[in-house]
Amino acid sequence: MWRTHDPDLDKLVRALPVRKQPVAVRVVAREGAPLVTEWRAADRQVTVESESPLPAARNRALDLAFLRDQLARLGDTPYELAGVELEVEGAPFAPASLLNRLRREAAGKLQSVAAPNARVNPIPPRPALVPCPAPSAPTLHLLVRTPEQLEAAIAVRPASVTLDYLDLYGLRPSLDRVRDAGIEVRVASPRVLKPGEQRIADFLLSCDCPILVRSAGLLHAFQSRPHAPLIGDFSLNAANAATAAELFALGLSLLTPTHDLNAAQVSDLARRAGAARIEAIAYQHLAVFHTEHCVFCRFLSTGTSYRDCGRPCEHHRVALRDTAGRAHPVMADVGCRNTVFGAEAQQAGEHLEEWLDAGIRRFRLEFAHESADQVTRVTRLFADALAPTGSLRGLSQQLARIAPHGVTEGSLYVPAGYLTLPILQ
Repeated sequence: MWRTHDPDLDKLVRALPVRKQPVAVRVVAREGAPLVTEWRAADRQVTVESESPLPAARNRALDLAFLRDQLARLGDTPYELAGVELEVEGAPFAPASLLNRLRREAAGKLQSVAAPNARVNPIPPRPALVPCPAPSAPTLHLLVRTPEQLEAAIAVRPASVTLDYLDLYGLRPSLDRVRDAGIEVRVASPRVLKPGEQRIADFLLSCDCPILVRSAGLLHAFQSRPHAPLIGDFSLNAANAATAAELFALGLSLLTPTHDLNAAQVSDLARRAGAARIEAIAYQHLAVFHTEHCVFCRFLSTGTSYRDCGRPCEHHRVALRDTAGRAHPVMADVGCRNTVFGAEAQQAGEHLEEWLDAGIRRFRLEFAHESADQVTRVTRLFADALAPTGSLRGLSQQLARIAPHGVTEGSLYVPAGYLTLPILQ
């Protein structure tokens, strides 16, 4: 039985209904012969026999009621007795201890026998370190969400600009604006792709530029169609080199590690998956949660859907203020879903040197409610720190003075001794 350290939670877990697999048993009991039990559960079947022949009964011979009572005691196993069929010859005697032993042996065999149609994939060995190519200059890749941020991004001339706009169909002029500036342009997909939203995939492909892919469903939709380079975002949950290899095999050219990894684990992933194909996020507001509920429609409109709300999301900026006074940005997507972002900016200033040593050269900066001036100042801080004559010392402190609500290491924080397992007394 699974246990927690909370007695009340243990009671709740034990109270939850457990769905068990029905098992049918056929028993052949002949006086002077071993007891034979055949157990069938779905597409699995095992046979368990007694070691010795059954003696003749002196008082009570084996009957169906007694047999069912003993075999039904399946306890913590994943099975429940669905039925018992008994074939008897003579007056055999079977003690409860024998039936209990056969029941336990049969339950163990059922769990150890693989289903005939099941495919078992062996766990591959841990991937070896991928040789790091000759060091190249670090590059910055900016993700912006407003036209004002875009103008600031173009002015600082990063390696690429990703457009993460609410109105997908209104970003074509911005695509042309970045191309005309001689900068690589990308477009970000929504975080959720629901049935019936195939037109979104069609539009992204029509942009004829690299796509930041945020859902496995969208990646699957691109498999059978010609497409520009695909960059996998953190939401694809690449936490190890095996997962990264599978995603690369599905057509990704670059990959952003999942936010479940701390900074040291990001470095390890880069060494094993190939640092040249890793794009790490060095500045961002973490997406706290997504919701179908539209805050803009609820509080800034008398409408009830995109048909009559007047689209206040295109004209207003909304944030949720917590008890500490921090404003958490709220943004809508093309499907009217809302994403709430963390107020503090998560930055990797303390870990850039380690990432550079691991071979990572692509760093993405993502902006939420930052002003054009803040976009410019944050980008220039990173550019100066990563320059050949620059210094990473003090970068975090300088970013803290620029970010709207300060900065944090967030999920990148590396606890002391995080690889050491504690000894539980």
